[in-house]
Amino acid sequence: MYLQKGNYGNKQYFSSKTFDTFNTCWECKSGNRRGLGFDKPQLEKSGPTCGCVSKSSFGHTGFTGTMAWADPESGIVYVFLSNRTYPEAGENKLSKENIREDIQRVLQEAIIK
Repeated sequence: MYLQKGNYGNKQYFSSKTFDTFNTCWECKSGNRRGLGFDKPQLEKSGPTCGCVSKSSFGHTGFTGTMAWADPESGIVYVFLSNRTYPEAGENKLSKENIREDIQRVLQEAIIK
């Protein structure tokens, strides 16, 4: 539905203008990559994605290590489910070792090439 700007099953659930408003990086020029409704790709080298998705892509990374990311230009939706908080949240290897981002890169390259 998000890749189709609010349309799913030939039914419009919200307008494409609403989607564009929530998916715009309003403060990118000031260094804030977040949109109103979604996180956006990094502006610099490190960030929430592999760096290999389009600027129009959007998503969310959660505290527990989950990640959902959609790229309208490639049509790829990437969902990574994990539990980095078990048995405790302190170690955080998932983020430190860029596991979500590395898997995203492999998938992007495999599908697009």
